[in-house]
Amino acid sequence: MSATVTPVLERKPQPKPLRPFRVGAGGFLLLGTGHLALAAATALGDPTPQQQASSAAMRESSMTLLGLERSTLDIVQGMSLVMALFVIACGLLALTAVRHAPELVEQRTAFGWIPLVASLVGLAISVLLLPMPPIVVLAVTSCAFALSLRRASGRSPVVASV
Repeated sequence: MSATVTPVLERKPQPKPLRPFRVGAGGFLLLGTGHLALAAATALGDPTPQQQASSAAMRESSMTLLGLERSTLDIVQGMSLVMALFVIACGLLALTAVRHAPELVEQRTAFGWIPLVASLVGLAISVLLLPMPPIVVLAVTSCAFALSLRRASGRSPVVASV
């Protein structure tokens, strides 16, 4: 009697979640550096009469918080630049972490959910208050982070016991 061995159908390998995660993190870098470049170009350019009037009104309005008095223009510009730097830092941290610990993205962990939530909230705010470039970039980053999570394994990463 001879036995016939039937080859076992192998599953197709799952697409890796790292590439879309890197696209999302790169989008954060693009968003932050693009914002800084626009701020620099605006600062170096000649303001329109409307921009001059708006800046003058914002310089005249001020607030004091914890003993520091700042004009509305200083506050808006300062917050804008600081947030751009933080978006760049988040993108760089995400890319660095994935390079050194890809399992953070390959497994479905909070590391993958946090940038997705931040991207979606940023997208919602952008749709309400900002022009088209951040809307487009954050739509792409949101899709990329969501795809990364979709491709990630639902298993928890193995934790080494001490």
